Amino acid sequence: MRMRSLIAAPILIFGVLLQAIAQSGGTPLKVAIAGDAPPYVINNATSGLEIDIVREALPGYSLEFVQMGFAETAPALEQGKVQAAVNVMKKDDDLFYSNNMISFANYAITKASDKMKIDSIADLAGKKVITWQGAPMDLGPEFKNMYGPNGTQRQNIIQAPTAPDLVAQFWKMKDVVAVVDMELFKFFSNKMGHKMDQVNLFQIFPLMTDFRVGFRDQKVRDDFNRGLAELCRTSRYKELLKKYDVVQKQDICK
Repeated sequence: MRMRSLIAAPILIFGVLLQAIAQSGGTPLKVAIAGDAPPYVINNATSGLEIDIVREALPGYSLEFVQMGFAETAPALEQGKVQAAVNVMKKDDDLFYSNNMISFANYAITKASDKMKIDSIADLAGKKVITWQGAPMDLGPEFKNMYGPNGTQRQNIIQAPTAPDLVAQFWKMKDVVAVVDMELFKFFSNKMGHKMDQVNLFQIFPLMTDFRVGFRDQKVRDDFNRGLAELCRTSRYKELLKKYDVVQKQDICK
């Protein structure tokens, strides 16, 4: 009788664990993501375009989003603190990267009153630039050569930890160039009482389409890619863009 109870106990515990996983919505998955940046991440990562895309592409998982600074998400994944990280660049390492998840329209943005004209990345030389943490590694070789660790303009870059910090500092400073996604800039500027007719937009960067979700497990990555493809096939991806009033400059579903 005692032997039977010893055998039954682990089975019971395993059953309870399976039930808990099922009740929570699937296999637990801890996901690193940057701080709130509407319309992409909203209300402490409870909603937003990126949140909905990742959730709906991984219906068999119970996702816990962990918010952190722009530059902290990739290291958190590399160090095993999380099992996935949103909006990371593909690297030649032991991690597994999804297909392109989203495109951003990054612009050089100046105050109209500063009367700057920027026709190329080279025109940023000598100007104070404020952007997100890690941007020198994300925006191509020319920008990296200017603002990367050994860049010729390294002294002129400010890397803000969050989108609200980036926009707030831009409006406080004179003769500064913000390098950021236009939707993010517009949202926080409006919230701070500023209008888009107060700025000039210069499209000097290629439209980015290579932000992905990084995973520690290949199967989870493959599940995500299948789910993302299904969102595209059913036009659900387009519905989410419309829901959050986001216009993608380049269609990741093609």
